[in-house]
Amino acid sequence: MNINNKYIAFLILLTLSNIACPVFAQNVDADAKKAGDPIKYSGVWLSGKYCDADKNFPVGKHYSLQFGEGSSNDLSKDLLALIRKESKPNGNRLVDSIAPDDYTPQASVGKALVMACAINYEHVDQVEIGGINKVMAEVGFDLVICDFSNRSVVVCLPGRIMRTDVTESAIVSEAKKKEMLEELYRKELPKQFVKLAKEHGPEIMGLDSAAVTKVTVFDEAKKILPNWLSERYEDYFGNVLGSNFYEGCGLPILPFSRGNEMVFCAMREGVSDASSKVIESAKESGSGVSFVLKKPEYQVELVIPGFQTVTATSNDVGKLVQNCSYSRITIKKGEDVIYTAQHDGSVRNLIPKGSSEKVPWLAYSDAVNEMFFKSSKQIKSKISASMKKQDSPLLIIDPSAIKSLFVACAPWAIISKNQNP
Repeated sequence: MNINNKYIAFLILLTLSNIACPVFAQNVDADAKKAGDPIKYSGVWLSGKYCDADKNFPVGKHYSLQFGEGSSNDLSKDLLALIRKESKPNGNRLVDSIAPDDYTPQASVGKALVMACAINYEHVDQVEIGGINKVMAEVGFDLVICDFSNRSVVVCLPGRIMRTDVTESAIVSEAKKKEMLEELYRKELPKQFVKLAKEHGPEIMGLDSAAVTKVTVFDEAKKILPNWLSERYEDYFGNVLGSNFYEGCGLPILPFSRGNEMVFCAMREGVSDASSKVIESAKESGSGVSFVLKKPEYQVELVIPGFQTVTATSNDVGKLVQNCSYSRITIKKGEDVIYTAQHDGSVRNLIPKGSSEKVPWLAYSDAVNEMFFKSSKQIKSKISASMKKQDSPLLIIDPSAIKSLFVACAPWAIISKNQNP
């Protein structure tokens, strides 16, 4: 397949991934035969290693399965109850494919599909603007479907939930952090998880896949990141890109995974005939279980060169600033680059006179979300425009449209040297 046809294949994946489409019938892999198999609901898992759970999920760990004393399965039960409520007999959505409670996956016969809610991160940020202390809580998660017969992740639909509030104190208390995160877990996560499960059917397991395989953050950009993010920036940016691309253009993206493996801990296995060889080969550690990600057809590489704040206007009241985020998004198939371009996003914020001039991460995180959401729309728009010009879009595309997608300048060149951060 030449580069034009490879590009066209991605156009089809990106444009039609949010609907059930017979076009994919000719491209499905071995997972497609499992489309009619029942899926076992397996509750709430945590992404990462068991030894890091206390640090990464001080609140979320109590809602996961099999995490020891003090854990609660209320969230898992609430998710299942909502799934049962929304499911329809003979329906063709993921929410309709969850098997009865007494179903046991069987690895040896290939019927080992398991669905879970995997928590990626949780955090609370605070910012003071004009004497007002604003606080934002956020949880990132994935709806994952794993095939226990070969320990692979075959579907991943990313989601994020947020809540903002105002506090009297300049430093948010641990009690307030816990309260906000618990509200997200209990009230918002079930609704968003089931929403994802209603948007696709099992046929999505046979589609070509895209995944974030490389995240590069320049040193200047790392200086802006808060402590909680500096150690897990690959997972964070991968999840934020994935959730915004899914919301913006319907493209499901597998999560970032170093070494093509993903680890879940605090999980319930529930496979009746998983052989000891399979379990041993998974290199389990503690209560964590390793999974090999489905090899993506398309690799998404992300570069974050820096962040910048530019003053738009200034008067006696204060400053109106633009908090900007920059990135380069590259899409590859194997060694072939089929898309690469610079993207940026910005949000406006008013800094009242007398307030701190220090730019909070909360402002930049808003710009990051705006950047990825806008870039998904821009990529899809460019794809749609290119396809509409063709009589046979599945076979022909104007070479000039391909050429226009290649941007030669380096990613750091998008930051103007004439503007002071």
